[in-house]
Amino acid sequence: MPEKPPKTNWTSPKFYFFYFIVFTIIVLIVFSYIILSYYWNYWSIATNMERYYRGRQQELVQVFPQILANDPFLGSIDAKVTLYEYSDFLCPACQAFQTDLTALEKYYGPKLLYVFKGLPLTMNPESRPAMRAAYCAGEQNKFWEYKNLLFQNPVLLNLQAYREYANLLNLNLEQFNSCLESKKYDSVIDRNLTEALSLQITSVPTVYINRQKIEGHLNFNTLKNIIDQELR
Repeated sequence: MPEKPPKTNWTSPKFYFFYFIVFTIIVLIVFSYIILSYYWNYWSIATNMERYYRGRQQELVQVFPQILANDPFLGSIDAKVTLYEYSDFLCPACQAFQTDLTALEKYYGPKLLYVFKGLPLTMNPESRPAMRAAYCAGEQNKFWEYKNLLFQNPVLLNLQAYREYANLLNLNLEQFNSCLESKKYDSVIDRNLTEALSLQITSVPTVYINRQKIEGHLNFNTLKNIIDQELR
């Protein structure tokens, strides 16, 4: 009998194609995992760096108020407690706060240094002109007296009123009017606005007692408790 030819194992091309597809999918999954892991790690590092530098930037931003040039103040520079008032002459809450503020000044006397920061945040068109007038009065050492007059009747404030108050306080009217017209203290007002932005002050009145920020409803007892703690 003739010998049978050896049996040859024959594999269909479809079989090889199937394994090729499976292998390709596995390779793609592995490479996708590697690439995604790389970019995920990169994104995490970038996010952490952004948070770090954002934190550093916040540290560099002014976080406490300071007494700057042309800031009106009452009391001794050496006082242990400094009260900064960010205020607007056309703000009703600021007007109401003046009674408590005056009481604090009288109660603590030389123990308290009071600093005024003009901050025209109200939408009233006389807000900035009133601030200019107060600073111009300050040139002639009458800031505080002029400030009190402005807070008496804020709804009546206008150019005529500013001049009448200056006359009432026996200011040099020529110097006062020249100061008003020049708007020379707009740079101080703008500086206060920039400072308020760095301190995240969005409403008036806002008070700082040394480094402590107080917002909302301000009254004598609340501020007295904080000042007493600072004096200990």
